[in-house]
Amino acid sequence: MRKRLYLLFTGLLLGSLLLSGCAVKKETESAPSPTPAVETPAQAEAQGKLAEAVRAMLSVYDEELSRVAPQAPYHLTYTIPGDNLRQMALDAQETGAVPVDGRYLFTRRESGRFTYESTSEEALNEWTGDEAATPDPAEEAPMDSQLNGDYAVSGGGLFDRVRAYNVMEDLSSGVIEINDSLNGTVTGSERFAFALRGQELFFTDATLDQVADLDGLQMQEGYLAAVGVLRPDGLDILEYRISDLALLPDPASMNWASFCATVTPQTSLSAQGDQVQSQP
Repeated sequence: MRKRLYLLFTGLLLGSLLLSGCAVKKETESAPSPTPAVETPAQAEAQGKLAEAVRAMLSVYDEELSRVAPQAPYHLTYTIPGDNLRQMALDAQETGAVPVDGRYLFTRRESGRFTYESTSEEALNEWTGDEAATPDPAEEAPMDSQLNGDYAVSGGGLFDRVRAYNVMEDLSSGVIEINDSLNGTVTGSERFAFALRGQELFFTDATLDQVADLDGLQMQEGYLAAVGVLRPDGLDILEYRISDLALLPDPASMNWASFCATVTPQTSLSAQGDQVQSQP
Protein backbone atom coordinates (compact mmCIF):
# COMPACT_ATOMS: atom_id res chain seq x y z
CA MET A 1 0.00 0.00 0.00
CA ARG A 2 1.23 3.46 -0.83
CA LYS A 3 1.52 5.61 2.28
CA ARG A 4 1.10 8.82 0.30
CA LEU A 5 3.00 11.46 2.27
CA TYR A 6 4.47 13.45 -0.54
CA LEU A 7 8.11 12.39 -0.38
CA LEU A 8 10.76 14.90 0.42
CA PHE A 9 13.30 15.08 -2.35
CA THR A 10 16.17 13.80 -0.28
CA GLY A 11 13.90 11.32 1.45
CA LEU A 12 12.92 9.80 -1.89
CA LEU A 13 16.40 9.67 -3.34
CA LEU A 14 18.69 9.30 -0.38
CA GLY A 15 16.54 7.29 2.00
CA SER A 16 15.29 4.99 -0.73
CA LEU A 17 18.77 4.45 -2.07
CA LEU A 18 20.08 2.82 1.08
CA LEU A 19 18.66 2.60 4.57
CA SER A 20 16.20 4.78 6.39
CA GLY A 21 18.95 5.36 8.97
CA CYS A 22 21.27 7.13 6.56
CA ALA A 23 23.11 10.25 7.59
CA VAL A 24 23.01 12.86 4.84
CA LYS A 25 25.21 15.90 4.40
CA LYS A 26 25.85 18.47 1.73
CA GLU A 27 29.23 18.22 0.02
CA THR A 28 31.58 21.12 0.57
CA GLU A 29 32.98 22.49 -2.66
CA SER A 30 35.09 25.47 -3.58
CA ALA A 31 32.88 26.17 -6.59
CA PRO A 32 29.38 27.64 -6.12
CA SER A 33 26.99 24.90 -5.02
CA PRO A 34 23.63 24.23 -6.69
CA THR A 35 20.50 25.01 -4.74
CA PRO A 36 19.64 22.00 -2.52
CA ALA A 37 16.65 20.11 -3.82
CA VAL A 38 14.08 20.07 -1.06
CA GLU A 39 10.34 20.24 -0.98
CA THR A 40 8.63 23.39 0.25
CA PRO A 41 7.55 22.91 3.88
CA ALA A 42 3.99 21.66 4.21
CA GLN A 43 2.96 24.75 6.18
CA ALA A 44 4.08 27.15 3.44
CA GLU A 45 1.29 28.64 1.35
CA ALA A 46 1.63 30.22 -2.04
CA GLN A 47 0.16 33.64 -2.68
CA GLY A 48 -1.40 35.18 -5.73
CA LYS A 49 -4.22 34.53 -8.17
CA LEU A 50 -3.37 30.88 -8.90
CA ALA A 51 -2.94 30.01 -5.23
CA GLU A 52 -6.31 31.57 -4.42
CA ALA A 53 -7.93 29.61 -7.25
CA VAL A 54 -6.39 26.35 -6.01
CA ARG A 55 -7.58 26.96 -2.44
CA ALA A 56 -11.09 27.80 -3.63
CA MET A 57 -11.21 24.68 -5.79
CA LEU A 58 -10.01 22.35 -3.03
CA SER A 59 -12.14 23.92 -0.27
CA VAL A 60 -15.18 22.14 -1.72
CA TYR A 61 -13.71 18.83 -0.51
CA ASP A 62 -12.21 19.95 2.80
CA GLU A 63 -15.13 18.92 4.99
CA GLU A 64 -15.33 15.40 3.56
CA LEU A 65 -11.56 14.89 3.65
CA SER A 66 -11.53 15.92 7.31
CA ARG A 67 -13.96 13.07 7.97
CA VAL A 68 -11.88 10.57 6.00
CA ALA A 69 -8.48 11.45 7.49
CA PRO A 70 -8.90 9.94 11.01
CA GLN A 71 -10.57 6.81 9.63
CA ALA A 72 -8.01 6.02 6.93
CA PRO A 73 -4.56 6.86 8.36
CA TYR A 74 -2.76 4.50 5.96
CA HIS A 75 -4.77 5.24 2.82
CA LEU A 76 -3.40 8.65 1.92
CA THR A 77 -4.19 8.49 -1.79
CA TYR A 78 -6.94 11.06 -1.21
CA THR A 79 -4.24 13.68 -0.60
CA ILE A 80 -2.81 13.33 -4.13
CA PRO A 81 -4.86 16.03 -5.90
CA GLY A 82 -4.42 18.62 -3.18
CA ASP A 83 -0.69 17.96 -2.78
CA ASN A 84 -0.02 18.30 -6.49
CA LEU A 85 -2.14 21.41 -7.03
CA ARG A 86 -0.76 23.21 -3.98
CA GLN A 87 2.78 22.39 -5.13
CA MET A 88 1.92 23.82 -8.53
CA ALA A 89 0.86 27.10 -6.92
CA LEU A 90 4.14 27.24 -4.99
CA ASP A 91 6.19 26.46 -8.08
CA ALA A 92 4.32 29.06 -10.14
CA GLN A 93 5.09 31.65 -7.47
CA GLU A 94 8.77 30.70 -7.35
CA THR A 95 9.20 30.77 -11.14
CA GLY A 96 6.93 33.74 -11.82
CA ALA A 97 4.81 31.62 -14.14
CA VAL A 98 1.77 33.25 -15.72
CA PRO A 99 -0.92 31.73 -17.94
CA VAL A 100 -0.50 32.02 -21.70
CA ASP A 101 -3.52 31.52 -23.95
CA GLY A 102 -5.53 30.22 -21.00
CA ARG A 103 -2.98 27.67 -19.85
CA TYR A 104 -0.19 27.36 -17.26
CA LEU A 105 2.70 25.76 -19.09
CA PHE A 106 5.96 25.88 -17.12
CA THR A 107 8.70 23.80 -15.49
CA ARG A 108 10.52 24.04 -12.18
CA ARG A 109 13.79 22.27 -11.53
CA GLU A 110 15.46 21.69 -8.17
CA SER A 111 18.90 20.14 -7.88
CA GLY A 112 21.73 19.68 -5.44
CA ARG A 113 24.86 17.67 -4.80
CA PHE A 114 24.66 15.53 -1.68
CA THR A 115 26.48 12.71 0.07
CA TYR A 116 25.03 9.94 2.20
CA GLU A 117 26.52 7.39 4.57
CA SER A 118 25.20 4.62 6.79
CA THR A 119 26.61 1.96 9.12
CA SER A 120 25.22 -1.38 10.26
CA GLU A 121 24.73 0.00 13.77
CA GLU A 122 22.63 2.91 12.51
CA ALA A 123 20.53 0.54 10.43
CA LEU A 124 19.94 -1.83 13.33
CA ASN A 125 18.92 1.00 15.64
CA GLU A 126 16.57 2.41 13.04
CA TRP A 127 14.86 -0.91 12.43
CA THR A 128 14.41 -1.64 16.15
CA GLY A 129 13.64 1.90 17.23
CA ASP A 130 16.27 1.56 19.94
CA GLU A 131 19.39 3.73 19.93
CA ALA A 132 21.15 1.15 22.09
CA ALA A 133 19.79 -1.91 20.34
CA THR A 134 21.27 -5.31 21.19
CA PRO A 135 20.43 -8.30 18.95
CA ASP A 136 18.49 -11.12 20.54
CA PRO A 137 20.85 -14.16 20.55
CA ALA A 138 17.93 -16.37 19.54
CA GLU A 139 17.30 -14.24 16.48
CA GLU A 140 20.81 -13.07 15.73
CA ALA A 141 21.71 -13.08 12.03
CA PRO A 142 24.55 -15.27 10.70
CA MET A 143 28.05 -13.89 11.12
CA ASP A 144 28.31 -13.13 7.43
CA SER A 145 25.28 -10.85 7.53
CA GLN A 146 25.91 -7.28 6.44
CA LEU A 147 24.36 -6.11 9.68
CA ASN A 148 27.32 -7.51 11.60
CA GLY A 149 30.84 -6.12 11.89
CA ASP A 150 31.89 -2.81 10.42
CA TYR A 151 29.59 -2.80 7.43
CA ALA A 152 29.22 0.74 6.09
CA VAL A 153 28.13 2.34 2.86
CA SER A 154 28.45 5.83 1.45
CA GLY A 155 28.01 7.66 -1.79
CA GLY A 156 26.37 10.64 -3.34
CA GLY A 157 26.03 12.71 -6.43
CA LEU A 158 23.86 15.18 -8.26
CA PHE A 159 20.16 14.84 -7.52
CA ASP A 160 17.60 16.44 -9.81
CA ARG A 161 13.84 16.87 -9.58
CA VAL A 162 11.93 18.38 -12.49
CA ARG A 163 8.23 19.22 -12.24
CA ALA A 164 6.50 20.07 -15.53
CA TYR A 165 3.02 21.64 -15.59
CA ASN A 166 0.41 21.78 -18.34
CA VAL A 167 -2.76 23.00 -16.61
CA MET A 168 -5.74 25.04 -17.77
CA GLU A 169 -5.93 28.51 -16.23
CA ASP A 170 -9.43 27.84 -14.87
CA LEU A 171 -8.17 24.56 -13.28
CA SER A 172 -10.70 22.55 -15.27
CA SER A 173 -8.03 19.99 -16.26
CA GLY A 174 -4.31 19.45 -16.43
CA VAL A 175 -1.29 17.19 -16.34
CA ILE A 176 1.69 17.34 -13.96
CA GLU A 177 4.81 15.26 -14.55
CA ILE A 178 7.58 14.79 -11.98
CA ASN A 179 10.92 13.17 -12.77
CA ASP A 180 13.82 12.46 -10.39
CA SER A 181 17.36 11.45 -11.27
CA LEU A 182 20.66 10.66 -9.58
CA ASN A 183 23.77 11.39 -11.62
CA GLY A 184 21.66 11.29 -14.75
CA THR A 185 19.97 7.97 -13.94
CA VAL A 186 16.21 7.96 -13.45
CA THR A 187 15.27 7.25 -9.83
CA GLY A 188 11.62 8.22 -9.87
CA SER A 189 8.79 9.32 -12.14
CA GLU A 190 5.19 10.38 -11.57
CA ARG A 191 2.35 11.48 -13.83
CA PHE A 192 -0.72 13.17 -12.35
CA ALA A 193 -3.74 14.17 -14.43
CA PHE A 194 -7.07 15.62 -13.35
CA ALA A 195 -10.36 16.93 -14.66
CA LEU A 196 -13.00 18.93 -12.79
CA ARG A 197 -16.47 17.84 -13.92
CA GLY A 198 -19.08 19.87 -12.07
CA GLN A 199 -18.16 19.37 -8.42
CA GLU A 200 -16.50 16.01 -9.04
CA LEU A 201 -12.71 15.99 -9.28
CA PHE A 202 -11.51 12.97 -11.24
CA PHE A 203 -7.81 12.14 -11.17
CA THR A 204 -5.20 9.58 -12.15
CA ASP A 205 -1.73 9.27 -10.67
CA ALA A 206 0.99 6.80 -11.60
CA THR A 207 4.46 6.40 -10.14
CA LEU A 208 7.27 4.11 -11.22
CA ASP A 209 7.11 0.93 -9.18
CA GLN A 210 10.27 0.75 -7.07
CA VAL A 211 11.69 -1.17 -4.12
CA ALA A 212 14.54 -0.05 -1.83
CA ASP A 213 17.08 -2.49 -0.41
CA LEU A 214 20.71 -2.54 0.67
CA ASP A 215 21.82 -2.48 -2.96
CA GLY A 216 19.93 0.70 -3.71
CA LEU A 217 16.73 1.68 -5.45
CA GLN A 218 15.46 -1.17 -7.62
CA MET A 219 13.05 -0.30 -10.42
CA GLN A 220 10.27 -2.78 -11.11
CA GLU A 221 8.39 -3.16 -14.35
CA GLY A 222 5.36 -0.92 -14.60
CA TYR A 223 3.67 1.64 -12.40
CA LEU A 224 1.65 1.90 -9.22
CA ALA A 225 -1.51 3.76 -10.19
CA ALA A 226 -4.16 5.52 -8.12
CA VAL A 227 -7.39 6.50 -9.85
CA GLY A 228 -10.19 8.28 -8.05
CA VAL A 229 -12.91 10.87 -7.79
CA LEU A 230 -13.44 13.40 -4.99
CA ARG A 231 -16.93 14.74 -4.25
CA PRO A 232 -18.12 17.29 -1.68
CA ASP A 233 -19.87 14.46 0.20
CA GLY A 234 -17.67 11.46 -0.59
CA LEU A 235 -14.88 9.87 -2.59
CA ASP A 236 -13.80 6.67 -4.31
CA ILE A 237 -10.18 5.69 -5.01
CA LEU A 238 -8.63 2.48 -6.31
CA GLU A 239 -4.93 1.64 -6.34
CA TYR A 240 -3.56 -0.98 -8.71
CA ARG A 241 -0.60 -1.79 -10.96
CA ILE A 242 -0.29 -1.11 -14.67
CA SER A 243 2.40 -1.95 -17.20
CA ASP A 244 2.14 1.25 -19.24
CA LEU A 245 0.90 4.81 -18.73
CA ALA A 246 -1.26 4.45 -21.83
CA LEU A 247 -3.50 2.14 -19.78
CA LEU A 248 -4.59 4.95 -17.46
CA PRO A 249 -8.15 6.21 -18.04
CA ASP A 250 -8.78 9.80 -19.11
CA PRO A 251 -10.10 11.80 -16.12
CA ALA A 252 -12.08 14.02 -18.48
CA SER A 253 -14.21 11.20 -19.88
CA MET A 254 -13.91 8.16 -17.61
CA ASN A 255 -17.02 6.47 -16.27
CA TRP A 256 -16.37 5.35 -12.70
CA ALA A 257 -18.56 2.24 -12.74
CA SER A 258 -17.12 1.06 -16.06
CA PHE A 259 -13.59 1.70 -14.87
CA CYS A 260 -14.09 -0.31 -11.67
CA ALA A 261 -15.20 -3.30 -13.69
CA THR A 262 -11.90 -3.38 -15.59
CA VAL A 263 -9.33 -3.45 -12.76
CA THR A 264 -8.34 -5.60 -9.81
CA PRO A 265 -7.39 -3.14 -7.05
CA GLN A 266 -4.64 -3.72 -4.50
CA THR A 267 -6.18 -1.14 -2.19
CA SER A 268 -9.44 0.79 -2.18
CA LEU A 269 -10.87 3.73 -0.30
CA SER A 270 -14.53 4.75 -0.38
CA ALA A 271 -16.41 7.31 1.66
CA GLN A 272 -19.91 8.74 1.83
CA GLY A 273 -20.27 11.37 4.50
CA ASP A 274 -19.02 9.89 7.78
CA GLN A 275 -19.05 6.33 6.44
CA VAL A 276 -15.53 5.33 5.37
CA GLN A 277 -14.49 1.94 4.02
CA SER A 278 -10.96 0.88 3.09
CA GLN A 279 -9.34 -2.33 1.88
CA PRO A 280 -7.06 -3.78 2.96
